[in-house]
Amino acid sequence: MNAKNQIKILKRVFSVLVFCCVFTISASAHTLWVNCTDYVPNYLPGSGAKTKIYIGWGHHFPVDSFVKAEDFTDIDILEPSGKHERVSLETTGFAAKQLSLKEEGLYVIAVTRKDAYNTSYRENGKVVLTKGTKEGRKDVVSSTYSQQFAKSLVLSGNGNANNLSHAFGHKLEIIPLTNPYAITNNRGGEMILKVLFNGKPVQHKKVYAMYEGYSNDDAASCTVSTDEKGIARLRIDHWGVWVVKTKLELPASEAMKEKVNQENYFASLTFSVP
Repeated sequence: MNAKNQIKILKRVFSVLVFCCVFTISASAHTLWVNCTDYVPNYLPGSGAKTKIYIGWGHHFPVDSFVKAEDFTDIDILEPSGKHERVSLETTGFAAKQLSLKEEGLYVIAVTRKDAYNTSYRENGKVVLTKGTKEGRKDVVSSTYSQQFAKSLVLSGNGNANNLSHAFGHKLEIIPLTNPYAITNNRGGEMILKVLFNGKPVQHKKVYAMYEGYSNDDAASCTVSTDEKGIARLRIDHWGVWVVKTKLELPASEAMKEKVNQENYFASLTFSVP
């Protein structure tokens, strides 16, 4: 084999390795969810109820990697009466927040993580990874914009769930249409959800769900697709805490194409089934 052919083969091998490296980074991206110490806290007239929220981040539900309070731009608590309360996570230890639930009924917690830019490019024969856009970079391998959203449902006592399907306006959002705390058959009950992107239904999109204890990684115990109206129907076959996830990976929009090649959005919903 002559030197030119050897160089060609080495270049092909290098390209494959770069692709695998970038694919692995993309495939192993951490995901976001909201945990609660108690999803159905006991409500006492005059004193209310209490729970603590803390952020899940990684691949191992319910607890994996640490996060920082400054990683999040917005934490919105929708109370049963329809009032919104904005809170901040504690800055020491776990990124968590003790909630005092003064009303009886369903609370919806909505969290937005700071957006992120990630770019990889070749420089001097090496692949360089940077937290930034592709602007000014040559020989770009991959460049993505990503944003993650998470919601959780907490039932304080036995009050109403009129705010169950409130849309917070997240870029990608899972809207629950079924109150999970009213599901009486956890061996065949149904949880109905709607997936929205920019406020519009997302058709034929995979939705993944898992109950706590099913798997030590990202394996789903239930996978369904949304229909033409963005509706997904999950079969609830186990009691306890559940996480539902979905994601969108899109070519860069007209507004973003100078900065990145791809846009990634992720949304999750946690709740408990009696």
